[in-house]
Amino acid sequence: MILFSGKLVPRKQPGALLEAFLSLPRGAATLLLAGDGEAKASLEVRAAQAPDADVRFLPFANQSEMPARYLLGDLFVLPSRGHSETWGLAVNEAMHLGVPCLVSDVVGCQRDLVTDGETGWVFRAGDQAQLVAKLREALAALAADRDRIKEHVAQRIAGYTYEQTTAGLLQAVAAAVPPA
Repeated sequence: MILFSGKLVPRKQPGALLEAFLSLPRGAATLLLAGDGEAKASLEVRAAQAPDADVRFLPFANQSEMPARYLLGDLFVLPSRGHSETWGLAVNEAMHLGVPCLVSDVVGCQRDLVTDGETGWVFRAGDQAQLVAKLREALAALAADRDRIKEHVAQRIAGYTYEQTTAGLLQAVAAAVPPA
């Protein structure tokens, strides 16, 4: 299952993901688009134009429901464009549950969390052909060696807890503020 969960708005590029998914052979995977937003109606219309493709929609979920959402996915995709994803916390959340991610290169966390072909995959934002290629690559890799990929994901994300992040921020503030 390929999962997108977030606001269904143009800057998040769920339409690009839907088009990439529709280019795959039928039966290769299921696409789950979870969330609400201004693009939802057009996404539903486009999905209905390909009735043989397994595209499903789920409504918005609150934060307490998100772990169950992420666990539905074999691959979490965040194809955002522009500079709207300063970090992309959803990537952390998915990875903490063992789900590798396919992200665009403007998602802020990709440099720290996503090593292409190891803990996930990265494509150039706005490059539809590369999104399709990376989606195919990810599905093939997961079919061939899901356990190894999930192990790499777990190792990478282990250093990203709220406690460690808070400690790092406190150290940065202490280093920036001269002693009194």
